[in-house]
Amino acid sequence: MAINANYFFIVIALILASILLFIQPVPIKSTIKDNAEIAELELRNFTLYEIGVDGLKDILIGHYGFRYTDRIEVEEIDYTDSTGKQRNNLQADFGIYNNKDLITLKGNVRYYREDGMKFRSNKAVINQVNETITAVGPFTMDRQADNVVGTDLFYDSKNGLIKAKDVTGFFTLTE
Repeated sequence: MAINANYFFIVIALILASILLFIQPVPIKSTIKDNAEIAELELRNFTLYEIGVDGLKDILIGHYGFRYTDRIEVEEIDYTDSTGKQRNNLQADFGIYNNKDLITLKGNVRYYREDGMKFRSNKAVINQVNETITAVGPFTMDRQADNVVGTDLFYDSKNGLIKAKDVTGFFTLTE
């Protein structure tokens, strides 16, 4: 009993045609919303150097970074600024770097300045144009043996002005 090769190919063609007609593909739902932002660049374990005419201006180190058209979002940010009189360093769990004017830091914010002044907060906003730092909420500030605890810190590094609310301080006075 020999099967004709034509019958075999006709059966295969009928099976494929029935699959095409009766089995419809499952529609794929879009995983990206219509108004969602998509990062232009994604970085992992990176270091960015900004070099000016006078030399190294600042260093931005991060674990994860996402560059959008108007900002850079960085997880585990470590930012060092060398443009002022004293070099300072900022670290936080998360930071948003907006067009080189504002840096918003959230989660375990730590600030260190070259002369030994440092503070800790949970949220801080750095304005690079005005050279000011605003720490929202409770903070602790240390400079050598002096300690200050308070809320809502405003620090103007250009004019040397420091303001805060609910301040409690421990200072070492020399004779």
